[in-house]
Amino acid sequence: MTENNEMINLINQARAQAKRDGLFRFFGKNKKTILTVSIAALVATIGFLAFNSFQKSRQEKFSGILHQSLIDQQVGETEKAKENLKKIYDAKSAPSGVWSLASIRYAAFFLEEGNKSEAEIIYQKVHSCRSCDDYIRDLAGLLVVKTWMSDVNEVKKEGLNSRIEAIENSSKTLRYYISEQRALLELQKNNLEKSYQIFDAIAKNPEVSQSLKTRAADGMKIVVSKGFSPIEKK
Repeated sequence: MTENNEMINLINQARAQAKRDGLFRFFGKNKKTILTVSIAALVATIGFLAFNSFQKSRQEKFSGILHQSLIDQQVGETEKAKENLKKIYDAKSAPSGVWSLASIRYAAFFLEEGNKSEAEIIYQKVHSCRSCDDYIRDLAGLLVVKTWMSDVNEVKKEGLNSRIEAIENSSKTLRYYISEQRALLELQKNNLEKSYQIFDAIAKNPEVSQSLKTRAADGMKIVVSKGFSPIEKK
Protein backbone atom coordinates (compact mmCIF):
# COMPACT_ATOMS: atom_id res chain seq x y z
CA MET A 1 0.00 0.00 0.00
CA THR A 2 2.85 2.30 0.89
CA GLU A 3 4.58 1.59 -2.40
CA ASN A 4 1.38 2.48 -4.26
CA ASN A 5 1.13 5.80 -2.42
CA GLU A 6 4.74 6.58 -3.21
CA MET A 7 4.13 5.74 -6.85
CA ILE A 8 1.08 8.02 -6.97
CA ASN A 9 3.08 10.84 -5.38
CA LEU A 10 5.87 10.41 -7.91
CA ILE A 11 3.37 10.49 -10.78
CA ASN A 12 1.72 13.65 -9.41
CA GLN A 13 5.11 15.29 -8.95
CA ALA A 14 6.07 14.37 -12.49
CA ARG A 15 2.85 15.87 -13.83
CA ALA A 16 3.37 19.06 -11.84
CA GLN A 17 6.92 19.33 -13.10
CA ALA A 18 5.75 18.78 -16.66
CA LYS A 19 3.24 21.61 -16.27
CA ARG A 20 5.93 23.89 -14.90
CA ASP A 21 8.30 22.95 -17.68
CA GLY A 22 5.53 23.55 -20.22
CA LEU A 23 4.87 27.00 -18.80
CA PHE A 24 8.56 27.84 -18.82
CA ARG A 25 8.82 26.75 -22.46
CA PHE A 26 5.66 28.75 -23.32
CA PHE A 27 6.99 31.91 -21.68
CA GLY A 28 10.38 31.35 -23.25
CA LYS A 29 8.97 31.09 -26.74
CA ASN A 30 6.46 33.94 -26.33
CA LYS A 31 8.28 36.31 -24.01
CA LYS A 32 8.27 39.15 -26.58
CA THR A 33 4.54 38.84 -27.15
CA ILE A 34 3.81 38.60 -23.43
CA LEU A 35 6.02 41.61 -22.73
CA THR A 36 4.27 43.63 -25.45
CA VAL A 37 0.82 42.72 -24.12
CA SER A 38 1.88 43.56 -20.55
CA ILE A 39 3.23 46.95 -21.58
CA ALA A 40 0.08 47.67 -23.60
CA ALA A 41 -2.10 46.77 -20.60
CA LEU A 42 0.00 48.99 -18.35
CA VAL A 43 -0.20 51.91 -20.78
CA ALA A 44 -3.97 51.44 -21.09
CA THR A 45 -4.37 51.45 -17.31
CA ILE A 46 -2.24 54.56 -16.93
CA GLY A 47 -4.14 56.24 -19.77
CA PHE A 48 -7.49 55.38 -18.19
CA LEU A 49 -6.45 56.77 -14.81
CA ALA A 50 -5.01 59.90 -16.43
CA PHE A 51 -8.21 60.43 -18.44
CA ASN A 52 -10.37 60.08 -15.34
CA SER A 53 -8.15 62.53 -13.50
CA PHE A 54 -8.38 64.97 -16.42
CA GLN A 55 -12.17 64.61 -16.57
CA LYS A 56 -12.49 65.26 -12.84
CA SER A 57 -10.18 68.28 -13.04
CA ARG A 58 -12.09 69.70 -16.01
CA GLN A 59 -15.44 69.17 -14.27
CA GLU A 60 -14.22 70.97 -11.15
CA LYS A 61 -12.76 73.84 -13.18
CA PHE A 62 -15.89 74.66 -15.19
CA SER A 63 -18.26 73.94 -12.31
CA GLY A 64 -16.29 76.52 -10.33
CA ILE A 65 -16.71 79.10 -13.10
CA LEU A 66 -20.46 78.37 -13.28
CA HIS A 67 -20.80 78.72 -9.52
CA GLN A 68 -18.91 82.02 -9.59
CA SER A 69 -21.28 83.34 -12.26
CA LEU A 70 -24.21 82.60 -9.94
CA ILE A 71 -22.54 84.50 -7.13
CA ASP A 72 -21.77 87.43 -9.45
CA GLN A 73 -25.38 87.58 -10.58
CA GLN A 74 -26.72 87.43 -7.03
CA VAL A 75 -24.60 90.39 -5.94
CA GLY A 76 -25.55 92.40 -9.01
CA GLU A 77 -22.33 91.93 -11.01
CA THR A 78 -24.22 91.00 -14.16
CA GLU A 79 -21.40 91.75 -16.58
CA LYS A 80 -19.00 89.52 -14.64
CA ALA A 81 -21.65 86.80 -14.51
CA LYS A 82 -22.18 87.04 -18.27
CA GLU A 83 -18.43 87.02 -18.89
CA ASN A 84 -17.98 83.82 -16.87
CA LEU A 85 -20.86 82.15 -18.69
CA LYS A 86 -19.31 83.15 -22.00
CA LYS A 87 -16.04 81.46 -20.95
CA ILE A 88 -17.91 78.19 -20.54
CA TYR A 89 -20.03 78.64 -23.67
CA ASP A 90 -16.93 79.28 -25.81
CA ALA A 91 -14.83 76.50 -24.25
CA LYS A 92 -14.63 73.39 -26.42
CA SER A 93 -13.38 71.33 -23.47
CA ALA A 94 -16.24 72.16 -21.10
CA PRO A 95 -18.20 69.08 -19.91
CA SER A 96 -21.56 68.88 -21.67
CA GLY A 97 -23.57 69.05 -18.44
CA VAL A 98 -21.94 72.26 -17.23
CA TRP A 99 -21.78 73.69 -20.75
CA SER A 100 -25.50 73.22 -21.45
CA LEU A 101 -26.60 74.79 -18.16
CA ALA A 102 -24.22 77.72 -18.59
CA SER A 103 -25.35 78.22 -22.19
CA ILE A 104 -29.03 78.41 -21.26
CA ARG A 105 -28.23 80.98 -18.57
CA TYR A 106 -26.03 82.87 -21.02
CA ALA A 107 -28.87 83.02 -23.56
CA ALA A 108 -31.17 84.44 -20.87
CA PHE A 109 -28.94 87.52 -20.63
CA PHE A 110 -29.45 88.19 -24.33
CA LEU A 111 -33.22 87.84 -23.95
CA GLU A 112 -33.17 90.38 -21.13
CA GLU A 113 -31.23 92.72 -23.42
CA GLY A 114 -33.78 92.23 -26.20
CA ASN A 115 -31.33 90.33 -28.40
CA LYS A 116 -33.64 87.44 -29.32
CA SER A 117 -31.66 86.35 -32.37
CA GLU A 118 -28.51 85.67 -30.31
CA ALA A 119 -30.52 83.85 -27.65
CA GLU A 120 -32.13 81.71 -30.36
CA ILE A 121 -28.71 80.72 -31.74
CA ILE A 122 -27.54 79.59 -28.31
CA TYR A 123 -30.75 77.66 -27.58
CA GLN A 124 -30.50 75.96 -30.96
CA LYS A 125 -26.92 74.94 -30.25
CA VAL A 126 -27.88 73.36 -26.92
CA HIS A 127 -30.87 71.65 -28.51
CA SER A 128 -28.51 70.10 -31.11
CA CYS A 129 -26.03 68.87 -28.47
CA ARG A 130 -26.09 65.07 -28.71
CA SER A 131 -24.00 64.54 -25.57
CA CYS A 132 -26.22 66.76 -23.42
CA ASP A 133 -28.96 65.54 -21.08
CA ASP A 134 -32.30 64.86 -22.83
CA TYR A 135 -34.24 67.17 -20.53
CA ILE A 136 -31.81 70.06 -21.05
CA ARG A 137 -31.92 69.54 -24.82
CA ASP A 138 -35.73 69.55 -24.78
CA LEU A 139 -35.77 72.61 -22.53
CA ALA A 140 -33.54 74.44 -25.00
CA GLY A 141 -35.91 73.41 -27.80
CA LEU A 142 -38.91 74.72 -25.86
CA LEU A 143 -37.08 77.98 -25.19
CA VAL A 144 -36.29 78.33 -28.90
CA VAL A 145 -39.99 77.95 -29.68
CA LYS A 146 -41.02 80.43 -26.98
CA THR A 147 -38.46 82.90 -28.32
CA TRP A 148 -40.02 82.58 -31.78
CA MET A 149 -43.51 82.96 -30.34
CA SER A 150 -42.55 86.19 -28.58
CA ASP A 151 -41.30 87.70 -31.84
CA VAL A 152 -44.04 89.31 -33.96
CA ASN A 153 -41.97 88.96 -37.13
CA GLU A 154 -41.34 85.25 -36.52
CA VAL A 155 -45.03 84.57 -35.90
CA LYS A 156 -45.88 86.08 -39.27
CA LYS A 157 -43.55 83.70 -41.12
CA GLU A 158 -45.23 80.84 -43.00
CA GLY A 159 -42.70 78.18 -42.04
CA LEU A 160 -42.86 78.68 -38.28
CA ASN A 161 -45.38 75.89 -37.72
CA SER A 162 -43.09 73.39 -39.47
CA ARG A 163 -40.08 74.53 -37.44
CA ILE A 164 -41.98 74.10 -34.19
CA GLU A 165 -43.26 70.70 -35.27
CA ALA A 166 -39.71 69.56 -36.10
CA ILE A 167 -38.54 70.43 -32.58
CA GLU A 168 -41.68 68.85 -31.13
CA ASN A 169 -41.07 65.56 -32.95
CA SER A 170 -37.46 65.37 -31.77
CA SER A 171 -38.45 66.04 -28.16
CA LYS A 172 -38.77 63.31 -25.52
CA THR A 173 -39.52 64.82 -22.13
CA LEU A 174 -41.15 68.16 -23.00
CA ARG A 175 -42.88 67.26 -26.23
CA TYR A 176 -46.40 68.24 -25.17
CA TYR A 177 -45.26 71.60 -23.83
CA ILE A 178 -43.99 72.30 -27.33
CA SER A 179 -47.30 71.00 -28.74
CA GLU A 180 -49.02 73.60 -26.58
CA GLN A 181 -47.00 76.36 -28.25
CA ARG A 182 -47.97 75.04 -31.68
CA ALA A 183 -51.64 75.07 -30.66
CA LEU A 184 -51.27 78.69 -29.53
CA LEU A 185 -49.67 79.58 -32.85
CA GLU A 186 -52.57 78.03 -34.76
CA LEU A 187 -54.93 79.98 -32.52
CA GLN A 188 -53.14 83.23 -33.30
CA LYS A 189 -53.40 82.46 -37.01
CA ASN A 190 -57.13 81.74 -36.51
CA ASN A 191 -56.71 78.12 -37.59
CA LEU A 192 -59.33 77.16 -35.01
CA GLU A 193 -59.91 73.55 -35.98
CA LYS A 194 -56.21 72.72 -35.99
CA SER A 195 -55.67 74.53 -32.70
CA TYR A 196 -58.58 72.67 -31.10
CA GLN A 197 -57.26 69.30 -32.29
CA ILE A 198 -53.83 69.91 -30.75
CA PHE A 199 -55.29 71.12 -27.44
CA ASP A 200 -57.67 68.15 -27.40
CA ALA A 201 -54.83 65.66 -28.00
CA ILE A 202 -52.88 67.17 -25.10
CA ALA A 203 -55.88 67.09 -22.74
CA LYS A 204 -56.61 63.43 -23.50
CA ASN A 205 -53.02 62.19 -23.20
CA PRO A 206 -52.45 60.17 -19.98
CA GLU A 207 -48.74 61.04 -19.98
CA VAL A 208 -49.38 64.78 -19.69
CA SER A 209 -49.23 66.57 -16.33
CA GLN A 210 -52.47 67.79 -14.81
CA SER A 211 -51.45 71.44 -15.03
CA LEU A 212 -50.78 71.12 -18.77
CA LYS A 213 -54.08 69.27 -19.26
CA THR A 214 -55.88 72.11 -17.49
CA ARG A 215 -54.23 74.69 -19.76
CA ALA A 216 -55.15 72.60 -22.81
CA ALA A 217 -58.77 72.42 -21.67
CA ASP A 218 -58.77 76.20 -21.22
CA GLY A 219 -57.29 76.54 -24.70
CA MET A 220 -60.14 74.46 -26.13
CA LYS A 221 -62.65 76.79 -24.45
CA ILE A 222 -60.94 79.81 -25.99
CA VAL A 223 -61.10 78.21 -29.44
CA VAL A 224 -64.83 77.52 -28.97
CA SER A 225 -65.38 81.12 -27.77
CA LYS A 226 -63.96 82.30 -31.09
CA GLY A 227 -66.72 80.52 -33.00
CA PHE A 228 -65.41 76.97 -33.52
CA SER A 229 -67.95 74.21 -32.93
CA PRO A 230 -66.32 70.80 -32.27
CA ILE A 231 -69.69 69.06 -32.62
CA GLU A 232 -69.96 70.06 -36.28
CA LYS A 233 -66.50 68.60 -37.02
CA LYS A 234 -67.22 65.10 -35.66
